[in-house]
Order: sequence, then structure tokens, then C-alpha cells
Amino acid sequence: MTHTTDTDWLRRYEANAKVPNLPDDVDVDHAMSQLRREVFDLGDRVSVTNVVRILRHRRGLATEVLLKNEPTCRSCGGNKQCTGCDDTRPQANRLAPGWQFMSPMNRWETVERIEQATQYAPVRVWTDKTGPDYSWLIKQWCQLDAIAPPWRPHGTPEIRIVEYGYDRSAPMYAVITLDTIYRPENDNPVAEAHYSREAGWKVTHRPGGGEVAVVDCGRSKAKARTALRAAARQHAKALRVKVTEQPRDGGR
Repeated sequence: MTHTTDTDWLRRYEANAKVPNLPDDVDVDHAMSQLRREVFDLGDRVSVTNVVRILRHRRGLATEVLLKNEPTCRSCGGNKQCTGCDDTRPQANRLAPGWQFMSPMNRWETVERIEQATQYAPVRVWTDKTGPDYSWLIKQWCQLDAIAPPWRPHGTPEIRIVEYGYDRSAPMYAVITLDTIYRPENDNPVAEAHYSREAGWKVTHRPGGGEVAVVDCGRSKAKARTALRAAARQHAKALRVKVTEQPRDGGR
């Protein structure tokens, strides 16, 4: 175990005092050269380790230079010029069918076909704007303003009746989902049926997405189920999808 002596503390204090403040007129080249000169002057009296420790822990010249002059990527909307070190835009070799990118014509185009002879060769891109008879030739490392298509699961849309069997008063829902999803979420149902001791069963939905329609079914769950199915068929007709029912398994 090593102990810090008074001489070590004095050297660190002197080195810390040598780090100058940032001038009002920010000039990065001048500031960095000034920092190098100060560190060089300290080199004869203190170790490199102490200098590094000072630069890390003190918000001195180096830190302020980085804070005030850090490059900002164009996608961030900043007013500083990006030098490329934080440019997160995708490279041309990441393009795939479905992507949209800003073409040399300064317009958004959707990629329809991609060809690249080798991983180091330029990328040949056909888009919806160029058609099959013309293509863009882009260097594979070129960074582009591009947007990947949203991820979408495969399947056919449908409206499914979901009825939970853990209790007789459990709610029932009609939800939009895909036929490939076994157990859909019920966060945004198109119709729902709820039971309360005071009012009994009520089915609510918004025909055509408009005002709320409420169907009072009294104490009969069978009537509520019928009303829920009718509401689901009404929405399915408008959306041109089919209505299915979730198999009941005694719980969610």
C-alpha cells in the first residue's frame, strides 16, 4: 500500500493550478495547444499519471473545450457542424428493400432492389422513383439519411372475441389482432363487455370510431356475449376482416 506524502499533494496542487481556464473567445486549436504546452511544462516535475488524473477530475480547459465544441450530428438538429465522429446514420451497405433514403436527387426514395458484387464494391440501388431501368451507384461506406421500415409481424388481420374463464364476471373483449398471434393483448379493444353488481353487464364500443355506444344487457352474460359479437361484426364489416373467437382455457 502506498501513502500520499505532502510533497505529492503539493505537486498535484501546482499541476492543478497550471491548467488554465478557457478564454472567452473560444478557439479550439489555440486552447488545445495551450493545454499541451502546460502539460509539457509540468512533465519535468510531476508524473504522467498525475497529469492524467488532473485532466480527468478537474473541469478545466480540456473538459470545457470538449463541452463547448463537441460535434453534433445533423440528425440531432444542432447548430454545430458534424465532423463525423458521432454520425450514426446508416451506411449504404445496410440498405435493403423497403428502406427509404435521401437520394442524390434530394428526395425520399423507397428501395426496391439491391445489388452488391462484393462486400467492398459499391451498392447498386433501384428505387420506386428510378424504376427498373435506372439505378443509383453508392459507395458502400457512404453514410445516408435513411429510414428502415417498421417491423411488422406476419399474419392476416382479424377481430377476435376474447373471453376469460377464471370467473363468471370476467370481462370479454373484441380486439384487432393477427391470426398468427395465439393470445392477443386487450389494451385497445374495439368493443368490450364488463360486469358490475350495481349495473350488471354493459357492452361498450365506438361505431365507426365515433361516439360511445352502450348496450345494457342486465344480469345475463349470454346477452352480453351476443351484443359483443354483434359489435365485433359491425367493426369487422367496416374494416373488411373476419371475426373469430379465442379458445377459452380457464384463464389468461
